[in-house]
Amino acid sequence: MKAPSLSLSHRLLLLTAVALLPALAILGFNEFSLRKAREAEVHAQALRMSEQASLELERILAGAAALMIAVANAPGVGESGDNCRAYMDRLSALLPQVSLLNITDLDGQSVCATSGRPEDLRPALSAPVRAALADKMFAVGEYTLVTAGPALLMGTQRTAADGSLQGFVIATIGLDYLGSVLKERPFAQGSAITIADRNGIIIAREPLPERFVGMKVPDEYMSRITGLAAGTMQIMSPDGPERIVGYQPATRPLGLYVSTGIPVLEAMAPINEATLRGVLLAGIGGVLAMLLALIIGRRFIRRPVLRLLSTIHAWRAGNHTARTGMLPGRAEFHQVGQAIDNLLDELDRRQTAQLEAEQHRDLLARELDHRIKNLLATVQAVARQSFRDAQTAETALQAFYGRLAVMADAHKLLTAQQNESADIEAVIRTAIDPFSGSEHPRLGLSGPSVQLHAKAALSLAMALHELCTNATKYGALSSETGRVDIGWALTDDHKILMTWRESGGPPINPPETRGFGSRMIERALAADLGATVMFDYAPDGLICTIVAAETALADRQQPSAGPFEPVRAAVRRP
Repeated sequence: MKAPSLSLSHRLLLLTAVALLPALAILGFNEFSLRKAREAEVHAQALRMSEQASLELERILAGAAALMIAVANAPGVGESGDNCRAYMDRLSALLPQVSLLNITDLDGQSVCATSGRPEDLRPALSAPVRAALADKMFAVGEYTLVTAGPALLMGTQRTAADGSLQGFVIATIGLDYLGSVLKERPFAQGSAITIADRNGIIIAREPLPERFVGMKVPDEYMSRITGLAAGTMQIMSPDGPERIVGYQPATRPLGLYVSTGIPVLEAMAPINEATLRGVLLAGIGGVLAMLLALIIGRRFIRRPVLRLLSTIHAWRAGNHTARTGMLPGRAEFHQVGQAIDNLLDELDRRQTAQLEAEQHRDLLARELDHRIKNLLATVQAVARQSFRDAQTAETALQAFYGRLAVMADAHKLLTAQQNESADIEAVIRTAIDPFSGSEHPRLGLSGPSVQLHAKAALSLAMALHELCTNATKYGALSSETGRVDIGWALTDDHKILMTWRESGGPPINPPETRGFGSRMIERALAADLGATVMFDYAPDGLICTIVAAETALADRQQPSAGPFEPVRAAVRRP
């Protein structure tokens, strides 16, 4: 996978961000630990609050129990008559929180009560309490309805002087009174307290008692009421806020379920504020770290890098005197700058030496070209003097002079390029130009660019000169309508395939003997190009095919595109 391209500033910011990750991880871990510790603390606080509320309620009910026991032992209580009724009326005036007080016999039949209404005195109301009172002096019952309104039912034993059980004292405490007691308790904002009987009927609730008192606790929470152990849980309260609730089950001696809830939002407010402050401080610190990284990076990293780059760009643009100018030192940028300066010095020295060598080589090439021209001119003069009085045919002498001229032109082509190779088309044009008319060109060329080494170029030029000479004497170039098409290509196995095709000339017949020109072409090309030469004396003109080996190439070159058909590919030269 390719790495993304990032600028130096982006890399510095990324490095700073990576360096900040451990601090952010520590901050996050501390935040997680604080939240867990605070949650555990709030759970413990909710459980303590439920215990305190349960104790307060037990204290209230204990006072009611003491009152009921005092009533049970008062003189005349338990005897029907005006005295008992008057006593009950005085108690009702003194104890408005007690909505009903009923003295019963062992069967639960009312003997004396603060209410004379049958619906308040029916035995069924006291049945659960009487069942509980069989084993203990005082018991708390459940939610009940009397004419005075909803109330909490409870009872105590009524005994004789000898300790024998004579009956019961049944009482109800108005739920309005319990609600007023709960309101007087100090509450944190959003907190809640709920009291329910053993059946799950809510008998007191703060806040919103009018909404919940008399309702049954949802079935999914009944296990908290009937369970044996106190505990805590986090729930979404019916009145909206999420709370952590501590509860005491109704199976405790009190006989009532008590729960207190602390709102999660208020309980976690200090942690949330601390988290917000931490996030803000971390954000500000991160931004400052990024800014400092950019400022310091620009001053101590980006500036030296730009200095190095500007030096390299200036040197490549032609200012070879450009240097970083960084002094030696232990700093890495200074070491890199020194290495670049040393490299540029070395390149400068090499370029100077190369330029001097090229100038010297050019001078030698021009001197060599001059000497070769002088040598060829001397050879031509010696040949003219040597064969002046001899019986040498003038045509043979002119052919010899022509070969010398081709050699001179081919050598001039190589030295002009200041190279040890030449393009095949330039070599062909050098050889055929003396035979191609300027007004009506009769030699057409077609083929790709192929580089030949020097020796192969000279041999090919000599061979083409011979072919042109023969075509001028006997072939297509001996008539006004004749022409020659030369085509070449580089094959897939890196061989040079060349064809010479004459057309439009006089009819030709295969020679009975091979002449000097044909033998020279075959031997020279075979020796210097590793070539195979084939002559086809077709009636409409000579076709010469040359297949040269890869050794004729100056270097390894790519084959020409597509199949090669030299004769078809040959076109008239413009």
